[in-house]
Amino acid sequence: MWLAGQETTSNTLAWMILYLMTNPKIQSKMHQELDHVIGSDRMITLDDKMNLNYVNAVIAETQRYCNLIPNNIPHRLTEDFDFHGYHLKANTMVIPQVGSVLTDENIFPEATKFKPERFIDENGKFQTKPELIPFGVGKRACLGEGLARLELYLFAANLFNHFEITVIPSNPPNMIPIVGGTKMPEPFLAHIKHRF
Repeated sequence: MWLAGQETTSNTLAWMILYLMTNPKIQSKMHQELDHVIGSDRMITLDDKMNLNYVNAVIAETQRYCNLIPNNIPHRLTEDFDFHGYHLKANTMVIPQVGSVLTDENIFPEATKFKPERFIDENGKFQTKPELIPFGVGKRACLGEGLARLELYLFAANLFNHFEITVIPSNPPNMIPIVGGTKMPEPFLAHIKHRF
């Protein structure tokens, strides 16, 4: 489980860095929240999670937008099953299309835009959506989901609390993914500046 979570977590963080360095207004808003809630270079812990609404929204939007594993792991039906007017026989291979949900305009309007605000409610609080399913759904969802969510939060919150990450104008990143076991970004360079 640890090895399986390394590539997905590191690739999600790499995409987050790319999205924030190419969207400086969003990164600035994240820094503002971190300055207001944390206000120092101390280590951010799980105790801070409930107060970092925008940080949580950026993480959720990164998971939605990067669509790391658009086709989930194949499953086999163990018995006949009727689904929305379709009769599927036992032993049929089913591959959940996670990406089609994460990019559905009816669920996530302006799905081609990176918008963490879609996960902020009218009171400024983080709200997840049941359609945010980067780990799959049901009994066959990723076993490491809980651990991965905590890792993403701790890495992202601490990384962006300590650093401002910007594009090097003479060497902008390529945003076209490399598709393998997961979608990963091409290697890129960035300018990293201490915030404290």
